[in-house]
Amino acid sequence: MIENAWQVYTIAIKGSIVSKITRVEKDLVSYNQSSPKLLASRQTQDNYGTTGSDFDIARGERVELCEEGTREDILKAVRTWAADTRMQRQIFWLNDAAGTGKSTVAATIAREWLLQNRLGGRFFFSPNSKMTQTTKEFCVTIAEDIAVNQPTLAPIIRETIKELGQEQHSWFDVQLQRLVFDPLRGLETNRCIFLVVDALDNCTNIEERGELLNALIRHLPSAHHLKVLLTSRPLQDISVILRESPLVYGSDIQLLDIRNPPHSDIVIYVERKLGKVASVSSEHRGVIISNSGGLFLYAATICRMLEKSRHRSEILRVISEQGTTGSIEKRMDWLYLSILKQARVDPNADDLLISVLSMIIIAYQPISINTISIFLPDNLQVDAFVQDLVSVLKDGNPDRPIKVLHPTFREFLLSNRERANGFLVDPSSSCLTMATACITTLERMLDYDIFNLDDPNRLLARNSDVADIEQIILRQTTAAERYASAYWAHHAAESEISPELWTRVMILLSQKLLNWVELMSWRGSMVSCIEGLSHLYRFATAQRSAGSEPGSLTLRDLVAIRHAYQFVVRHQGIIINSALQTYSIALLFTPIQSPLFESYRKRYRFLQPKLITSNVIRWDNSMTIGGHSDRVEELVLSPDGTRLITVGMEGKLCLWSTETGAMIGQPFRATRVGRFLSPIGMCTFSSDGQRFAFRVRGREIHVFDSKRGRSIHPPLTWDYIGYGRATFTSTLSSVVLAGHPIRHWDIETQQEIQTPVEPTFIADDVLISPDGQRVASVGHFSDNNDRHGVVLWSLATSEYFGPYEPLDGYCTSREHRKTFISFSPDSTRLATWLADGSVQLRKGTTGEEIARFGTRAMNSDDRTYVLFCPLNQHLAYNPTANQVIVCEQVTGKKVSTLRGHESCPLSISFSSDGQRLAVASHENRVYVWAVVTGEPLKSIFVGVDQYISQCSLSSDWGVFVTITDDHQIHLYNLREGSEFGETDDASKERYTNECIPIAGPCVGNLLVIPDGRCSLRLWNTVTADSHGHLDIDDPSGVVQVAFSPEGRMIAALSARNWVYIWDSDTLVLLQKLLLLGGHSQGEGRLFFSANSSLIVACRGGVARIWDTQTMKPVFQCDNKKEGTNFMIQVYDLSCDSFHLAGVDGRQIHVWDIRSDEWGRYSTQPMLGPTGDYRNAYRGTSGAFSPVDPSLLAVNRYAQKEPWISVIELWRIRKDIQLTAKIGLSDSVSPRLSFSQDGKYVACGARCVNINTDPPRFYTGIYPPNSFINMGFQTHSFLVYRDGWIHSGFPDRPLLPIPIELRSPELDEQLFAFDECIIFISSTGEPILIDFSPLLTRARKSDSSI
Repeated sequence: MIENAWQVYTIAIKGSIVSKITRVEKDLVSYNQSSPKLLASRQTQDNYGTTGSDFDIARGERVELCEEGTREDILKAVRTWAADTRMQRQIFWLNDAAGTGKSTVAATIAREWLLQNRLGGRFFFSPNSKMTQTTKEFCVTIAEDIAVNQPTLAPIIRETIKELGQEQHSWFDVQLQRLVFDPLRGLETNRCIFLVVDALDNCTNIEERGELLNALIRHLPSAHHLKVLLTSRPLQDISVILRESPLVYGSDIQLLDIRNPPHSDIVIYVERKLGKVASVSSEHRGVIISNSGGLFLYAATICRMLEKSRHRSEILRVISEQGTTGSIEKRMDWLYLSILKQARVDPNADDLLISVLSMIIIAYQPISINTISIFLPDNLQVDAFVQDLVSVLKDGNPDRPIKVLHPTFREFLLSNRERANGFLVDPSSSCLTMATACITTLERMLDYDIFNLDDPNRLLARNSDVADIEQIILRQTTAAERYASAYWAHHAAESEISPELWTRVMILLSQKLLNWVELMSWRGSMVSCIEGLSHLYRFATAQRSAGSEPGSLTLRDLVAIRHAYQFVVRHQGIIINSALQTYSIALLFTPIQSPLFESYRKRYRFLQPKLITSNVIRWDNSMTIGGHSDRVEELVLSPDGTRLITVGMEGKLCLWSTETGAMIGQPFRATRVGRFLSPIGMCTFSSDGQRFAFRVRGREIHVFDSKRGRSIHPPLTWDYIGYGRATFTSTLSSVVLAGHPIRHWDIETQQEIQTPVEPTFIADDVLISPDGQRVASVGHFSDNNDRHGVVLWSLATSEYFGPYEPLDGYCTSREHRKTFISFSPDSTRLATWLADGSVQLRKGTTGEEIARFGTRAMNSDDRTYVLFCPLNQHLAYNPTANQVIVCEQVTGKKVSTLRGHESCPLSISFSSDGQRLAVASHENRVYVWAVVTGEPLKSIFVGVDQYISQCSLSSDWGVFVTITDDHQIHLYNLREGSEFGETDDASKERYTNECIPIAGPCVGNLLVIPDGRCSLRLWNTVTADSHGHLDIDDPSGVVQVAFSPEGRMIAALSARNWVYIWDSDTLVLLQKLLLLGGHSQGEGRLFFSANSSLIVACRGGVARIWDTQTMKPVFQCDNKKEGTNFMIQVYDLSCDSFHLAGVDGRQIHVWDIRSDEWGRYSTQPMLGPTGDYRNAYRGTSGAFSPVDPSLLAVNRYAQKEPWISVIELWRIRKDIQLTAKIGLSDSVSPRLSFSQDGKYVACGARCVNINTDPPRFYTGIYPPNSFINMGFQTHSFLVYRDGWIHSGFPDRPLLPIPIELRSPELDEQLFAFDECIIFISSTGEPILIDFSPLLTRARKSDSSI
């Protein structure tokens, strides 16, 4: 009867299904063709499998359907709910225990709705795919399904996917709305459309589950014709959200009632599956039905086993002997044991079976039969084993990843020896096998330029320059190779101790590390690369500390592993963007003494520029990270110390893992506002560290998830420009924003909550009490900016505590205002810092004053702290820069005075037990004292021999982060004993790359560089040797140096405005000249005339010219005497030495420096037209033509023009006339010069032919020959831009710059000559990089095209 009904049913729907599938296939092909880049980019997001299998899993294509006649009650309930258009409950929640058939019901209903053209989209969460364990691809996957199921919506969905793909950070809520709800709202239909979300409990991230549910509940009421079928286990986090929502139906419906199991459903199912199997009698089927106890998982597993097994008779015998006693778990254990025993047909093959099971179970991602066969080449029975286990494993196709059909099978194998009964999978020994297999695979496949993307005649490619890299990876690598590259280090770190394995690990690192890093860069998996090496290093460190087996891990091995880890962390910013730079600049800047990199440097020397330096590169115990191309302005640690936020002045925010040093998510970028102001700032974490917020351009607040580095909600925006922080409330559901007025925003609803309105008080910052009841607003008054105060109000009612009486508080610089107010941990006390330097202790509930103690005159540059101890009644504050006072919270009575640090604190922190206090300052250590006695204790960190500009110490004292004077970010894990920084000579003066005066090279390839404040050094650019020193008697240091054109003289300008002139041959001081008295600000200018007869110095608005023969002054001008309020800066002398050109910020000045017959000269310059804005010519550059003394070229910033900068050509006759303007897309360059024949003007990397009308840019692979003099290029066309050195000839990026050489304003202060660039290390050693090998490659490439 059942069989006949089934035949009738299949015949009836056959035509419908075929036509439906045909239409779906056509739509899918069309959609895939229209979105190849989208699909390709997602194919490699899974570290192992292919996208096709992932999509099949996500759509539930491989989930079994309910057999006809089964599950009728629950299916009827779902159908009734679906048909009721008046029902307001739009979510049907089917929840029950594992193995009860929820996914089968969901797949069956989804198929029905698909055939009825009522299915919108579906997503089946599953542990068998990385993609289906997270919501990251949820919205796009459902949208793609909607585009296929509802073809009229396909165009708008494709366009929306394209738009969202171009956005840096697309938060889940907006994705769901734009990709799913907005298209479905526009669907013209009078019927309900359905979404299916299955097994939400398989989403491994609790926060993501909540985010999805809250978004559905928020958007569904506005889409009345849309309903959602959702299944899950009744986990607490899911239940809390769904049971409280009026939109949810079916929460009390269960598939398995132990007291009344669905016996009839099991009967139908078993009869359907086994009724035609001749060897399975009705008696056997009855036993199976009886033993299942209503559990579909049991029945389905046995049916699959009997359908496909070669050993049915043995299985049936065992089933008949089992009986119906025991719990469901015990019956499933018995069943799994029976399945494994029947697969073990050869007693001698037990180890082979266990090895196959081990790989399937401990794999980080599902792997295929082919992959296992590659990993276990001696095991010829892999396919047979998998086929015999088809009742618990799925997919028998050799190319597709094997999935464990139910989590209970995995739990059984990993349980214990007694329960697994001979089939226990030991994770550590299994990882040893897997690690060995992965390493063997990598040894065979890894090589330089693994995808043949490096043309010998071309520059090393950037990843973004390679089209279809995802497809190239899939074509040229196997699944086994992709898995091995992603997880070998993790498996090695999880394996049991084995000397043989560690030998293999060290060989791989010493021979294939760079090849592996290259591969991971191409795959976009550098985070996985860093996490793997971090895992390996932590494990190796622990084993070494515990005294591992002799010979298994030496100290040299540990150093090599650490250097491998530091290499990828330090250079990740470079390698992420350019895989092949792994062998070039990244490798070039590795420690010479490293046991790891010496052989690599020799092997890949042909890819590297020339490096000439005597500087010794050392890596300390820190993780040095680099993701910014400009100064880091803000540094914020999360409360638990696991996340770090850095904000660069270039307008980029990065989130880092302090455990691994890896960048989390993608950097957030915002357009820079002004030249010296980052648009991002005021970052703050929530109290649990799970979220962080930051301002963008003063008008937006963005809220991000700290774990993934993704935006949670659209930004909060308002009209008032504010710069205070957004502070999270204790519930994390809202933020309070400082400003005028104060704003209180609900993050979820984007709605503003009522806040107190005070017309004259402007809140610069806010602080919320730990109990979440009160808010202290710190700010000033609009009618008197010098009057500051603190206002206390209720967060719940927005009412002030008591009458409005602003507390007499005091604040200075904006970024430090929050340190001037503090709540006690129990919220009963509030401390504020007053204008007279005293601390005022108040009641935290009313603001009433309790005590006042300590006075001093505040220094506006000091950082001042008032903080309460988290565990006891102590309060600490710093009345002066070099002392901290500890007192009692209640009375203000002094407990101890802590002294020892010499500079103002950057961080003050109590230990978790409240017994110690730590102070971190600009010095090279963290000072620690006993709180009660004031006794100095052992420092938790010492050894940094550089000036610390910023630092942060985590609350548990486990992580210490510093930014040193070379602008590098260092992470120190104090939990692992990394309490020592660099070991260089601390007495040696430190330098940064900014404001370092350099001159040359000239005769003999010599440079002049500073060597301490009172000395200059002559340095050979060929040999890196020193050729003598020049001493000065000005301790303030040197700001400018210069060579005379023929190299006969060397000059220096000191900070106190003295000019020193030496003979370059004898190094004898010829003359010391005074430019002006006192100390001036700014770098100044110092240069010789073309014939070396004159020397010009300018600083502080004063310019002087001396005759180099007589050392007597021949000209002087002073901006005060000239009647201008702008600081004069000179450019150049004309080739005939008759005119001096300069600028005062607003207009060009040209002086005639010739004297009359009585030796008099005019100090009144010819003035060019006034610039169209105040600082039109400030910080610009200029030069006279070498052949035409009347032609002046100037490079200035553009204003109200479609360029960044402009080259202006001025003709000097009786007045100054502008003759031409050439717009540039580059910033102003300090290097502007003419060619020797005067036909070309070079500015940075650009060259303009000024002999044409109008002037035109010169392009080509070589610069004009008139810039070459005796084989030497008189103008360098190398510039720094966004972290890379770019060339003008040919016009392209050449090389990224490692973080140790980057500095703020490097684009303006780069010292380039010929085809070389000079950097100064933090120890003052010059580093010369010769780019000629790279330029040769680039020019060969262009000439061959």
